[in-house]
Amino acid sequence: MNTAIPPQISHQNNQLSQEANLDLAQQQAISVVESLRAGIPTRLSTRQLPDLRPELTRLIEQDLAQLEAGHHPRGRLIWGSYGQGKTHALTALEHLALDRGFAVSRVALSREVSCHQLFNFYGRVAPLIRLPDSASGLAALLSRKSPQGIQSSIMDRLDRYQHPLPAFVLENLLYASGEDQDLLYGDLVGSRLTLTDLRRIHRANRDGVMPRFERTFKVSEDGTAYFGVMADALKTFGYKGWVLLIDEVELIGRLGKVSRLKAYRNLQWLLNWSALQPNSFPLYTIGVVASGLRTDLWYRGTTNTRTLSDSVAIPDLALEKLGSQEIAQEMKTFFTQAIDPHCPVLKPLLPQAQKTLLTEIITLHGIAFGWDPSLDLDLLAQQLGDKPVRTYIRATLESLDMAYLYQESWQVATTELQEASLVEDEAYFRLEDPDGLS
Repeated sequence: MNTAIPPQISHQNNQLSQEANLDLAQQQAISVVESLRAGIPTRLSTRQLPDLRPELTRLIEQDLAQLEAGHHPRGRLIWGSYGQGKTHALTALEHLALDRGFAVSRVALSREVSCHQLFNFYGRVAPLIRLPDSASGLAALLSRKSPQGIQSSIMDRLDRYQHPLPAFVLENLLYASGEDQDLLYGDLVGSRLTLTDLRRIHRANRDGVMPRFERTFKVSEDGTAYFGVMADALKTFGYKGWVLLIDEVELIGRLGKVSRLKAYRNLQWLLNWSALQPNSFPLYTIGVVASGLRTDLWYRGTTNTRTLSDSVAIPDLALEKLGSQEIAQEMKTFFTQAIDPHCPVLKPLLPQAQKTLLTEIITLHGIAFGWDPSLDLDLLAQQLGDKPVRTYIRATLESLDMAYLYQESWQVATTELQEASLVEDEAYFRLEDPDGLS
């Protein structure tokens, strides 16, 4: 029997395949253009657009290679002015970490998401964990895992955690089912379960009494234990480690002074910059920060005692509130480390690199809307001058939209982006603490 496909049908199949590919390319181009228009970069946009920060990519790749090899690299803060591509860079790094086999959590600080209570912050980032090989998320992963795997990696090393409670939560989660499994999962991602319920579940799962803890778990002191157990669990389950990406770190500056002290100390631990409390877990943190935090709050150069720079006031406050010269010194070191060369600054793109980016955007706009766009980028540069790259992207898209609609050349001038104020505002964060470190 002759099973060869007739030439005309073969040609039709090829044509259909080409049309399907064109449709996919058009869909992807539309997605990228609209994400740029909204100012919200996506994984697809970072793949489609050229890497304009290769030196930053190399730095993070080196850090991830160290983490994969079992070392504990120091995290990094990435500084940049508004509109210079900090959020886009963070998206590219998220893409990079997932592709290399790391679990990733990404969060932006806001009114609801602060960093001055570490356990509360954990409750914001743990539910957001993305896995490189699973779209079903952490809950589905944990429901499929055997408890035997965590015995040697976690339960036999309880002394490495600030408190053993989350280790017992994880162990019981891997044995439990039904409602108990849901309760334990909720605790593991930051919704506290009562100790009475945990003991009841342990007795049912393990047919024995759960060991007594030497002291009560305190959310104000023991948040690192949850980060450590989760990072170790992800490594045990086959991932290279846990990468934490924090956007808009500058919003720490809106907290009151006591809460800023706590936030800086927590950030110092997450970045593995603390000598007093080193972070020995497979956890790596990157934070992006608006450059204004340095000049508005950290190093504003005033001699007025009511408005001292944080680099001076926070170490003094640590000594006053905590009575520890060592912690005060660590806070001094934190501000020094945050602006040393280890923490890169995103500089304005060179003209050629910016032109490469805008040329690719023009191409994608043409694919997205099925036309042959043309835009004088040299004229656009003359009109906009020294503006952030985000302004150039916005102006390019607006010019292309108008040219597409009216079928004629169009240039749009876009106003300059302004940095938000970073002045302390205790009412900004709804989770603001009273002045106290307990």
